[in-house]
Amino acid sequence: MRIFNIEFQKQPIMRTVVYCLIPAFIGSIFFFGWVTVAILAISVVSCVITEWLFVRKSTGKVTEAVFVTAFLYAMTLPPTIPFYMVAVGAVFAITFGKMAFGGFGGNVFNPAIAGRAFVYITFPVQMTSVWVPAANFSDFPAGFAAWRFAAAGDYLSSITSATPAIAFKDGATSLPSYWQLFLGNINGQYEKLGETIFIGGGSLGEMSALLLMIGGIYLVYKKIANWRLVVGFFATFIVFQTILFLLLPGKISDPLLGLLAGSAILGGFYMVTDPVSAARTNIGRFIYAGLIAVMTIIIKYFSLFAGGLTFGILLGNMFGPIIDYAIKSFQSSKKAKKA
Repeated sequence: MRIFNIEFQKQPIMRTVVYCLIPAFIGSIFFFGWVTVAILAISVVSCVITEWLFVRKSTGKVTEAVFVTAFLYAMTLPPTIPFYMVAVGAVFAITFGKMAFGGFGGNVFNPAIAGRAFVYITFPVQMTSVWVPAANFSDFPAGFAAWRFAAAGDYLSSITSATPAIAFKDGATSLPSYWQLFLGNINGQYEKLGETIFIGGGSLGEMSALLLMIGGIYLVYKKIANWRLVVGFFATFIVFQTILFLLLPGKISDPLLGLLAGSAILGGFYMVTDPVSAARTNIGRFIYAGLIAVMTIIIKYFSLFAGGLTFGILLGNMFGPIIDYAIKSFQSSKKAKKA
């Protein structure tokens, strides 16, 4: 396949992952407006050009996996982020998250998450302090008819807002229902110490659990996403958060709120299951995914960082090869004793 004189290496599996992200991305247009298309376009162009600059004198082919990185990276960004920051993070994702390790198949870290972490740390205000209203279904056609969805007056007015997950962490006494979180229909107000604060949207891929699950379940069904990684992540997430919720009910949310109000669904189906950076032994996949779930919850609730999943995945990426090595060594030792 060739686009604008750039040749792409065919990778049908990676193409399917992109297709599965499309429902959630269309949802992000509805919730936030067509500015989300611009964010994705900048991410795609930046990622493709960066990889092409690295491979133009060797293979000359850009892998289709670059589109997965571009999509996932864009889905982790808020709709208010300046465009140049999108490009900076995309270039970092491909350069230091992928090509620095030799290109596709050699990277230790998930490139999209590496790019997101870089932008998160470098531009913390734009990534964590500016939350905006998102459309409700009653606002139809909402973002489909606007560059940026406007609610409660000017889109960038001085409304104090937060995502549902941050609202809980800040001590909110009222939050959207589980059904609203599942669909993405979360706009509303909540009370905190007598103050009324507006709940808005977070990143492009944090809105509708339903739209993310449609593509994610299909990936598992087609065996593109390994079911052990998915089960390991979500099972550990639910069990560990339930334990902490029972021990610290005021500090830790219930597991269903933890799953629906944030990026756990996006991460569990699309990022933890990255076949290159994940563990590759069957037992190791359960351990690897469980480790990410535990670290995500700990960082999210016990640190200053709201992006628990980002750092949880990066830590999991670091331990993935060690987990596989330990399991293979144990299995070899066991076979040797039997022999």
